[in-house]
Amino acid sequence: MLYISFIVIYSITMYGLTNLLVYGSGPFNVLVKIRDYCLNHIKVIGEMLQCMMCTSANLGWIISLFDLICLPNLRFTPFNLFLPNDLEYWLIIIALDSFFTSGIVWLIHTVQETFESLTNYLNNKINNE
Repeated sequence: MLYISFIVIYSITMYGLTNLLVYGSGPFNVLVKIRDYCLNHIKVIGEMLQCMMCTSANLGWIISLFDLICLPNLRFTPFNLFLPNDLEYWLIIIALDSFFTSGIVWLIHTVQETFESLTNYLNNKINNE
């Protein structure tokens, strides 16, 4: 049960962080300025920051690597929880965490967009009647 709680918290946190990086403005529009700078000077990163799936996949491996190196006893990413915390599995753990993060963020984002579209459709239908 504890693992499921960690995975749910991890999933919601990664969705929130990805959503903030892709769509957020931040205080004093700092995130908008960073995205604009990257689009103009570092195209690869700028384009990545416009895509929920790309940003979340990259966050997945970065957070997984951080968990493996800096917090090896905490183990909070999904595959750090399930696979042995052994240097033998580090590449598999990082790859699977990246895949999981990309997939779960995409799933949450798709569900959120579906509800948003449905709400807009129903509001338009009510307003036109």
